[in-house]
Amino acid sequence: MSYWKGFAIAAAIDLACIAGCPAVPTDPAPPALIQVVADLGDIDGYEDSVMTYLQEHRKDVDAMERLARVYADQGWHEAALRPLARALQLDPSRRSLWVALDRSVEKSGRMKITDAELVGKAQDFVEAVEMWGMGC
Repeated sequence: MSYWKGFAIAAAIDLACIAGCPAVPTDPAPPALIQVVADLGDIDGYEDSVMTYLQEHRKDVDAMERLARVYADQGWHEAALRPLARALQLDPSRRSLWVALDRSVEKSGRMKITDAELVGKAQDFVEAVEMWGMGC
């Protein structure tokens, strides 16, 4: 681990401690802290934080859009479709969601995606959020 990566991780931990003792979690991590984790490259930690956050804030379209962006940045375009589909159910007028959806559909190798497929992906995402943290 490089000095700067270690320093960034320590800074994130300090930020978490300032925001509240992480040993006694009372609420999911705030979106700003979640973004710090994503910026450090801890994709699993980021995904865990966002999904935990979404269990309490089920209609946070911004969080869903950020999660989809992280998936797309990793090249996981098929995975990005699920949070985008759910976000579009909640806010169909947001242009940035449609642009991200078009890009993910194209980069996933699909020619198109049907409305029924989008509804199914949105439902899959809702179920994934509900079940998050209940597995082994």
